[in-house]
Amino acid sequence: MWKYLTVAALAIDALVASAAMLPQQYPLDNNPSALASQQLPVLDGLPVAGMQLVAIDSEYSADTQQSAEQPANNNNQETQESGAGSGSQGGSFRIPISVHKSATSRASTMAARIRTLKKHMLSVPGKWLQAVEKLPVKEYGNGIEYYGEVGVGSPPQIFKLDLDTGSGDVWLAGEQCDVCSRHKKFSPKKSSTYKMEGRKWGISYGDGSFAAGYTIRDTVTIGNLTVPNQVIGLAVNESKAYQVDTVDGLLGLSYSGVSFIQGVTTFLDNIYENNYLKDPLFSVYIKEKDKDDYAGEYLFGDIDKNRYSGDLTWVPLYQPKFWQIMLDNVSLNVDGVGKEKMEISGPVILDTGTTLIVMNDEQATEFHRAIPSAENSDIYGWIMPCNTEQLVPGNVSFTIAGVDFSVPVKNIVREPVKGLDGWCFSAVTSGASNFIILGDVFLRSNYVVFDRGNSRVGIAPSKH
Repeated sequence: MWKYLTVAALAIDALVASAAMLPQQYPLDNNPSALASQQLPVLDGLPVAGMQLVAIDSEYSADTQQSAEQPANNNNQETQESGAGSGSQGGSFRIPISVHKSATSRASTMAARIRTLKKHMLSVPGKWLQAVEKLPVKEYGNGIEYYGEVGVGSPPQIFKLDLDTGSGDVWLAGEQCDVCSRHKKFSPKKSSTYKMEGRKWGISYGDGSFAAGYTIRDTVTIGNLTVPNQVIGLAVNESKAYQVDTVDGLLGLSYSGVSFIQGVTTFLDNIYENNYLKDPLFSVYIKEKDKDDYAGEYLFGDIDKNRYSGDLTWVPLYQPKFWQIMLDNVSLNVDGVGKEKMEISGPVILDTGTTLIVMNDEQATEFHRAIPSAENSDIYGWIMPCNTEQLVPGNVSFTIAGVDFSVPVKNIVREPVKGLDGWCFSAVTSGASNFIILGDVFLRSNYVVFDRGNSRVGIAPSKH
């Protein structure tokens, strides 16, 4: 256990140290448009793809479920100052998840693996990078992206942002970004609440994509919730990969301290510290998209009992700042055969901005030992027969707080490997170090409540 605590602490220290290396301030009279041609420092950082959402105006109010062991929340006070966050105190609102198909999607398994490892400051095998570089853009994934509409400024300028529990920063395209023609750009002149801050920021990803710019402060609006004075990164330069991407940027939903801009209070902590929601939590429900492209929802400030089966299992956070809990073990349950337990346990991060499940090399080897004919390719990483669902029908169970949460075997099998007939990518990949990452593959099968007020998560099997 101490090994995990030490490495996690070092990772946080590395984030802070890296951010401290950035120049802290542009002169306020500096012309931001000149930044587009400057060589800005670039850090390893945030994901490109993952869970994104689409906002609507309708409200939802349900009975908030409280567990017997939940401590009293003394932060549920009314906002005392005019001009502070508004719109949802005492209420809640839904953000439905919608699906966008794009021939230029970069969300392939290979690209998703690389982005996840770089996001969490982990090393990427060189051969994986070479394999991704050889793939044409049109081959990047199943052509599906999710995004959410978030307002920035007053009145709100609407942007398609990735809502990510594994990140802390907010960033989007700025009007000085000449190469961001596909994206909507934020215009400071159109916002009465805009404030120039001027710190440099930069992020890069293992697939070669990057973005860089400067920081501002302004109001962020999502659903019925308005959060003022949020630090936001405006991109003035980005790589070609971003230029064809559907999303305009990212909205992190992690604790403060998981940010590449030093000293930033994250959007989530702004909500919590200023009591902008009566119940400082949000719930995530993901499903296979229906004929109307509805694929689930975020529910801010409440819990929808109709979206899950049984009772929520409440689990305290193992590592503050991250949405990190402890995993007891993993097992493969084969229909008509029984359960095969795997020697896999330790800290896990619940990350809506990650597509896959990421383990360390030893754990990934142990997992695939139970999958007939699964192989660890030097070039493609873990792959398995495309008919694995027929070979081992059933599910994979992740035991947390003594309760099993399942993922169907069919969801572990990803898209076919180009040039390898009958082989598909695995949704479980290697490369993690001191923690396992449970991404959308897990969240599609399990309803999760992210409770900032009580530093815990609630999990239950989703209803589909």
